[in-house]
Amino acid sequence: MAEHNTKDSMQREALKEMVEVAQYCIDFDKSKDSRWKGCAGCYGYPGASLLLSIVDTIGSIIMGGGDDIDKHFQILNDKEWYDLQLSPVDLILIVKAYRNTLSHNGYIRSDVKMAPGDSSRKVLEVDTDKRPILFLIPFLNKSIFVVNKFLGK
Repeated sequence: MAEHNTKDSMQREALKEMVEVAQYCIDFDKSKDSRWKGCAGCYGYPGASLLLSIVDTIGSIIMGGGDDIDKHFQILNDKEWYDLQLSPVDLILIVKAYRNTLSHNGYIRSDVKMAPGDSSRKVLEVDTDKRPILFLIPFLNKSIFVVNKFLGK
């Protein structure tokens, strides 16, 4: 972290850090690390928290809304940015079931799921039990694209 004279330069560095660390978290394989004996998967909770923070940060700048988190998350449907084409109910779900509880309480709601997935998946899908699943790899890929676009790369 560098010292910054402006909020803009601080946000730009924060976005670079968040996307890089989110990628590390999601690429990490617990099954190959002796510290995680018997566990599989990635560092999903911190990875998801970072991806949701990226949405919140860029959304607050592009969509405005001050402290209105719901407005920030509208960027997920903006055709120039994430273009996920989520329903209004799904947008609220992402904020309430994933972002809020994960960021503030360290868990996700029991009526939703989260998984690494792969790049062929949508960011948000519904399983056979009609439970929403947030797939981290496609979310990361879309976030890398959005951060690079935002930073002008």
